[in-house]
Amino acid sequence: MNRFLIVSLFYSFLISHSCIAQNSDQTQKNQIDTEFFIPIERTNLYSRVVGNPEKPIIITLHGGPGAFNVDHEFYREVFENDYLMVYFDQRGSGKSDEFRDKTMFTTDQFVKDLDEVVNYIKEKYPNKKINLLGSSWGGMYGFLYLIKHQEKINSFICNSGTANIQHNTLALIKHEKQLANKLLKKTADPSKIERYNEILKKLDTIEKSGFDKTFFVDMNTIRYEFPKDLGFDVYWAQPEKKAKIDALLKDPDFYTRNKYTPELLEKVMERFEYINEVFHGQGSYNNLNILHEISIIKTPTLVIQGEFDYAIGVESGKMIYKALKSVPKKDKELVYIKNASHNLPSEEPQKLNESLQAFFKKNN
Repeated sequence: MNRFLIVSLFYSFLISHSCIAQNSDQTQKNQIDTEFFIPIERTNLYSRVVGNPEKPIIITLHGGPGAFNVDHEFYREVFENDYLMVYFDQRGSGKSDEFRDKTMFTTDQFVKDLDEVVNYIKEKYPNKKINLLGSSWGGMYGFLYLIKHQEKINSFICNSGTANIQHNTLALIKHEKQLANKLLKKTADPSKIERYNEILKKLDTIEKSGFDKTFFVDMNTIRYEFPKDLGFDVYWAQPEKKAKIDALLKDPDFYTRNKYTPELLEKVMERFEYINEVFHGQGSYNNLNILHEISIIKTPTLVIQGEFDYAIGVESGKMIYKALKSVPKKDKELVYIKNASHNLPSEEPQKLNESLQAFFKKNN
């Protein structure tokens, strides 16, 4: 996967809060900021805990699979005054131990890992409600965990997440076919006609492929290559805001706040690419659909996404909300944010933050 595109996707969750006023002195006195490793089967997961130790806990689940957790950059001014935030890097990602055994990069293993993290945090900070906040892949990750261990979780936010990965791909292919056919009708340019027909032919091939172990290459084609010709962006409804990413990655304070260096960032990006390719090399992952399974979940849940989020499919949020049949109506919410795609924190941060804060306040 193109490295800039991976950086763009991940850091879009962070850039909207890069220049915010400091907390009050009293708030700072009440806060902790500590780092440690949680021992997990054959590895250790890096964790950073920041916030108010007297308050409920929020464990954040980063995207990917294979990304890394610097959500402190985003949530420091949103939640850390009123909650104790747990930011951890998933198996093999970020500052966690390097891990290369492909047999353990599975959703089942990641659920086991998360359960160990939850148990460790419960023991270290006892008698506190534990909430989950998953973004992108982290949304799917949260649902996978709740299916098996919902009794341990107080509430959950699925931010730009999915419960049907196969649907994500099929929905994107359908959208691109519609755009290609529409553009064909509008042009007389032979080169464009040839290109649009080429795209349609390739989309047919990918759609019939079964999304097996070769899908990683096809995924990059439909998410990054074809959109350039078809005039849209899978991840952005407001692509002009991408420029913030470059500025953030050149800001020394960003690295200080998140305890990173440019060199370390380069290293963890390599891990990101490796893990992401391993997961997308599995037909079982590419076709994962847990919409039926999440019907057993009773945990209060907020499902939130951008109205033009083609990374997960614009119907994803509605499908999840409908599938959460066991969650009482008073305990589940569905929010679509207008003029936004997969990068809600950078495109519509105020609307996103208001929804996140209101939901956790209501349930804590």
